[in-house]
Amino acid sequence: MRVLTAFGLALAVCVAAPLSAHAKHRAAPPEAPKIHQVEKVAENVYCIFGQGGNIGLIVTAKHAVLIDDQFERLVPGLVEAVRSVTDKPIKYLVNTHGHPDHVGGNVVLEKQVSAIIAHANVRKRMVTEQAKLDPAKRGGLPELALGSEDPTERARLNIHLDGAEIHLLHLGPGHTDGDVIVGIPSGLAMHMGDLFFLGMLPYIDVESGGNFDGLVAQVASVASWIPDGARIIPGHGPVCGKKELLRYRDFLQAVQAHVKAHPGKDAAAVAATFDPAAWPEWKPRADFVTWETLFSVASGKGPGRVIRP
Repeated sequence: MRVLTAFGLALAVCVAAPLSAHAKHRAAPPEAPKIHQVEKVAENVYCIFGQGGNIGLIVTAKHAVLIDDQFERLVPGLVEAVRSVTDKPIKYLVNTHGHPDHVGGNVVLEKQVSAIIAHANVRKRMVTEQAKLDPAKRGGLPELALGSEDPTERARLNIHLDGAEIHLLHLGPGHTDGDVIVGIPSGLAMHMGDLFFLGMLPYIDVESGGNFDGLVAQVASVASWIPDGARIIPGHGPVCGKKELLRYRDFLQAVQAHVKAHPGKDAAAVAATFDPAAWPEWKPRADFVTWETLFSVASGKGPGRVIRP
């Protein structure tokens, strides 16, 4: 275990030296834009918006827990956002899955937390990807792995920290084969990672073991037991509640039913007969997930996203 330090103390302190004539006239580098915004979700639970997946922050009596961390280049701004809420040290960093817009900051934050926690398949895929990198650029691998490499095997880990409980759940393949839902019972709050997209069509990463029917089953399962009044941090989109989750479940089931009602047809034809106006909360993106790519993956024939030549 590494010794915890406050994020602010993790930055190196530079000793000023006399400037050369050239340095005196050198323009100061532009200040990085402040892109992170913090929203209180529940008591001691926050969502941090930036670029990439939504970040969760849980504050306990003596520590804090971070859920996802976006990109490496954004870590200074993320640190500043965390410090606007608490100066308590970060005990754990939880990764909801392994996509770069959720784990890119791991390589920096690993030096400042006790452990990074993720599903076993997240660690497995990160190890494989990092083997392609220069050794100097590797790092940020999860040290505590939840579950097994069989994505159909459900897994649960309860974290007990300063009297608070945090529940990590893996319910099967969905967005990827390593998705983890983070529940905070005391705050009646939950971070669902990319199992929940709100405002854009959902992405099922088939190359990373994702499965559309699995996603539908997981969302339906959570919707069946999540308490009324619970607050949900989706992987992408605004903080919401049970009402929006039920609507998302109905949307996914409508897509699933539409595919089954048109067997043998190609994705473009199936998409053309679906009524997107009935589901205005989910919008396509020409560069990411379109209606055609969604129906393609829902029929088990596509990668889940637009593939550029």
